[in-house]
Amino acid sequence: MNNPGVALLLPNFSSLNSKKRHCFLSELDRISPPGTLALTDLPVEQDDTVLDNVKLIKFSHGSDVGDTLRTGFAAALELGAENIVTFEDYSESNAKWFLPYIGNGNIIESCKRGLADMIITEASNLLSFGNMYNGFSMNRLFTREAALSIKDTRLRGKAFLIEAANVLNAKGIKTVEVVKPAKIQSKKRVNPKEVFDSIVNSLNHSSVLFGLFGSLAYLANLIAVYISLSLGWFYPAAILAGGEISAFSNFVMNEKINFKNKGLSSSAYRFGKFNTIAIIPLLADILLISFLTKYTNIIGKTIFIDLSLITIIFMSTMSIFLVTKFVWSKGNNITIKI
Repeated sequence: MNNPGVALLLPNFSSLNSKKRHCFLSELDRISPPGTLALTDLPVEQDDTVLDNVKLIKFSHGSDVGDTLRTGFAAALELGAENIVTFEDYSESNAKWFLPYIGNGNIIESCKRGLADMIITEASNLLSFGNMYNGFSMNRLFTREAALSIKDTRLRGKAFLIEAANVLNAKGIKTVEVVKPAKIQSKKRVNPKEVFDSIVNSLNHSSVLFGLFGSLAYLANLIAVYISLSLGWFYPAAILAGGEISAFSNFVMNEKINFKNKGLSSSAYRFGKFNTIAIIPLLADILLISFLTKYTNIIGKTIFIDLSLITIIFMSTMSIFLVTKFVWSKGNNITIKI
């Protein structure tokens, strides 16, 4: 196997006891191609592990995870690395996770996500039009192109991982995420500030326009429903008409102005998906409100109005989430579940 220019980032490696370090490095040396670099915080003279294929290099650590990884990327790039690898943990079994993926672009090997990971990742996906599965997995292989794009990012701590994915997505750099449900997920804690920073920094120009066009489409919906009811239309028919007008105007503004997609056939295909996905929550909303209408005298008008409002907000949120995920997502992150 030719040397692909692999650099392995091993931050805080000195925190392991000597036995675990020896086992991990020995396994790395056994499976790695000759000339592989291992960047650690451990002075080379402090480890007596005999290595044939891996060369240990010390690099300076930052104040947190994000700073440290950025420093490591910069060091690896200066050394000419074409592939940069990070690790979820330093167990012997995880040492060779990256080996099958060398030469296949940017890779994330993740596992079944927890509730907190899911909420944060999906919130970031919603704002950045991404489709990550697990934004916090540390088993990552970056190409040189990807590392150059993210080495100057801003976020600190574990939020850096989400930002890195969003940066690659915004630049059209593809990532393949391999999900292995059987793998045991490590327990990572993300503090509230990192969560807030991660989600807020997912906002971009497209997000702002998407919100503006969504508001205009919602206004068109209200006007259409009001006019339809004024003309004596049946309530579900008025809601459906308003929803279709809102959906069409929303789609056209985003398709041609926000995302600047060209081509009549591709736009028609996306509109078909858009309309199908958008109409499901709308129909559910109509059915539920129609059901509640029958019991207005029992539950009271005030409670009926409150429940109707909650239903509309919930269904609208679901519609936005589904449309963003399946229509407007840029498709740069490909998820493969095995």
